Amino acid sequence: MANAAVPTQDAPPARQHVQRILDAVVAIQRPANSRKLDALRTARSGVPLSLVSTGVLRQVMEGGPIRPALLARRTRMIPAALSRQLGVLERADCIERVADPTDGRGSPVCETPRGRAIHRQVERANIGLFSEQLVGWSTADLDGAARFLERLTTGPRTPVGSQTHRGERTGACSPT
Repeated sequence: MANAAVPTQDAPPARQHVQRILDAVVAIQRPANSRKLDALRTARSGVPLSLVSTGVLRQVMEGGPIRPALLARRTRMIPAALSRQLGVLERADCIERVADPTDGRGSPVCETPRGRAIHRQVERANIGLFSEQLVGWSTADLDGAARFLERLTTGPRTPVGSQTHRGERTGACSPT
């Protein structure tokens, strides 16, 4: 059997395997969070928002309308830092606060049409930049990498309430 399934192990993986994976994750994160890459992405997208701001915008789009407290948990940001980013996005007309008909105390945030347009610009730039890193990879390698990374990011440490997948909405923002 050429494609027989390899049994999974029930015991914890060997330390050297875990270390290799951790090293690779750190190596991926380092340039992804660099100011140099942020400046390049900004230049290519034409969007003068930071990587952090556009990441928050993406989470609003995937889960909006969403209360800031839940958004802070999903983005793993402290509330004060998230509040600053929401302010940046509001001033850029990328998000707006909307009334919650079930609870007058909170003000969920939702993306605006401009926010959706900016998100598309940033996504195109991100895909272009990352595609350059994947030149020469086979389709099988790309599929395998995607499968393993998806598996790694949906493990037990994924916070409750962050299982919203791309395109899935938890509420209704205006679709225009």
